[in-house]
Amino acid sequence: MLQSDDLVEVFSTSDATEAELLRGALHGEGIKCEVDGESQAGLVGLGMMKIKLLVRAIDHDRARSYIEKHQARQPPQP
Repeated sequence: MLQSDDLVEVFSTSDATEAELLRGALHGEGIKCEVDGESQAGLVGLGMMKIKLLVRAIDHDRARSYIEKHQARQPPQP
């Protein structure tokens, strides 16, 4: 059974910069967030590994909502 303090994945990316920016933004919103997979940076750059943002289960919905709003404001990639 999932506990409120258990870490759950809220977002994944192969872009280390994006992961760090989102981590900082979530922290700014008062949401504790950890980044998992940064140490595999070489593999991430090759698209072989994903960097995961992990938040407490109790914060998942709020974090997901923030990320969705953030993503909607970004211009489309060419």
